[in-house]
Amino acid sequence: MIPRNMRLSRAHFAPTGPEKRSASPHFSLSVREAEKGGCAVVIGKKVAKLSVFRHLLKRRMASVIAPHCLPTRILIVYARPGAPTLDFPAIQKELGDLLVRALPQSAK
Repeated sequence: MIPRNMRLSRAHFAPTGPEKRSASPHFSLSVREAEKGGCAVVIGKKVAKLSVFRHLLKRRMASVIAPHCLPTRILIVYARPGAPTLDFPAIQKELGDLLVRALPQSAK
């Protein structure tokens, strides 16, 4: 899980500077530098209608991105349709590839 002090509120979602976006078939990622950073996972009802599947996917996604949360970086991951059908190793691989493409080499 993402530590409580690293979770973002909706106020942090508004872009305040340059951001790096990256996408894959099942996920989209937004990264930008900020004074108060953190991480967030967004899963809409169009992606998974039942809350059980949204929460399961959110826990899986959060466990993959949690090590990459920094106090100086805003990291937001959006789920796309088809993401709830993936198993955990597939989510790890796809999000891992996205993070490699989007994050600066020195920050990993």
